[in-house]
This record gives sequence, structure tokens and C-alpha cells, in this order.
Amino acid sequence: MNCSVAIQFLPMDATTDDATCDAVDAVIAYIDSTGVDYFVGPFETAIEGDYETCMEILKNCQLVGAKAGCRHMMCYAKINFRPDGDVMSTDRKIGKYHPGDPEFAPKAADAAA
Repeated sequence: MNCSVAIQFLPMDATTDDATCDAVDAVIAYIDSTGVDYFVGPFETAIEGDYETCMEILKNCQLVGAKAGCRHMMCYAKINFRPDGDVMSTDRKIGKYHPGDPEFAPKAADAAA
């Protein structure tokens, strides 16, 4: 995994909190459908994978937002990329702060190592 991207999708023309959540939920559902590892936070969603996959997902977030009815949106991204190595995982960065969360439970492969 040589890339991670923090994506903040903001529907600028949403007129209610519910409309904002609907558009953001559509984008998160798309991210979920891609099969990449991701973590939803209160302000952004972090994805992890190879560079090309992450860039394709980032591009498609805008298209999914448009399909969800947004006519004006902003998408902010923080991109962590190492062409010749791995980037630090979300689990490594914040897993210790979520000890009861099964998302961050030790994986079988980790336990065997």
C-alpha cells in the first residue's frame, strides 16, 4: 500500500443537514463499494491502497456527488504517497485510540507473525 488519501467531500448547494448527509453518504457508499480499506471520520474519510486506485476513487467521488444531485461541490484531499515503499496505515496511526473497535482488532495474519 503506497498511498493513502484523506477525502473531505462538501456539497455546497445542500440546503439542509439531511441533504448534506445524503450526498456525503452516497460518496461513502461508493468508497465502500471499491473494496479499499477506509476509515470514516467526522470531517473526512481516509482511503488506503495503490496510487492509481486511490486517484481513481478521488476523481470518482465528485462524479458520484453529481449523480447524487450536487450541482456544486468542493472536495479537499490530503495525499500521502511513497512510490518506492509503503505508507503508514490508518490502523498504525489511530488503532491504539480505538481499542474496542473490531475494525482495529489484530488480524489473523498479524497474530501469526
